[in-house]
Amino acid sequence: MKDTGAQPILDIRDLHVHFPIGNQFFTRNKRTLHAVSGVNLSLGEGECLSVVGESGCGKSTTALAVMGLQEPTSGDILFEGNSIIGEAAPSRMDRARIAQMVFQDPYASLNPRQTVRSSLSGPLRLHGVTAKSELDDRIADILKKVDLRPEHAARFPHEFSGGQRQRIGIARALVLNPRILMLDEPVSALDVSVRAQIINLLLDLQEELSLSFIMISHDLGVVEHMSDRVAVMYFGQIVELGRWDAIFANPTHPYTRKLIATIPDPDTVLHPNRKSALAKNPPPPQGYRFYPQSIGRPDVYAEPEKSELVELEPGHFIRCQAV
Repeated sequence: MKDTGAQPILDIRDLHVHFPIGNQFFTRNKRTLHAVSGVNLSLGEGECLSVVGESGCGKSTTALAVMGLQEPTSGDILFEGNSIIGEAAPSRMDRARIAQMVFQDPYASLNPRQTVRSSLSGPLRLHGVTAKSELDDRIADILKKVDLRPEHAARFPHEFSGGQRQRIGIARALVLNPRILMLDEPVSALDVSVRAQIINLLLDLQEELSLSFIMISHDLGVVEHMSDRVAVMYFGQIVELGRWDAIFANPTHPYTRKLIATIPDPDTVLHPNRKSALAKNPPPPQGYRFYPQSIGRPDVYAEPEKSELVELEPGHFIRCQAV
């Protein structure tokens, strides 16, 4: 567990991202999709923060806002205490040295017409590295860091396995020495046999290069293994946040409990009469949140603006703690 008591390297404050729905010119009643609604998160130096939740909950939109690929509607994002959005936003060149992304599909994220050397040298050239000897040294060094050989730089993506392609994707993300890696389902497209290798590689690189990770994932097994803290998103809001062991050992919010219940249990998975926890209670209406079942009212919902994160214990927060 990393020490997260120091100044965070990244601080997301009251982030909102809204999208218009339908034809906004010829519709009298204009509608808006609230993809992210008031998200507050911090990332410590050397920490891995995982954001989990079902598809459409807003976790990828949050990641895109951090990367500068989606303009927030309101709120602020600070890197080392300085805002990186709006008028204070750094240039694209500077932004590339703050955060880089490792994508889910290691083949689709690489240009099939470019060799590995071309993919890795492009960012370096944009940032002023033009000498061939320096390019070759930087590329050879980063390939060694991801357990590939320097001669692999002359090959094309189709000549590698899925695990090797993901290593190339990691190398490309690291070639500019960013401080933060955004991991978007980094092992979900890989064979089970190589997932552990990539996970261990990422953890080794985090330690060696003093990296901070934000991981977007549906695989709770990977989240449990890699994370220092876990944020659970539901309908655009954080509904539970805490250390990974607190979230997995003592999930408090009903939605978190439902997510944890989806982890396959070898002792019960073969029993066809076992009911999924997700089927016991229907989800609340769109735009509403659960109150915890612990207060005896699992059928009562709270409007988003009436629900706040409450600290249950040091570092463990839950939304809608009381009516």
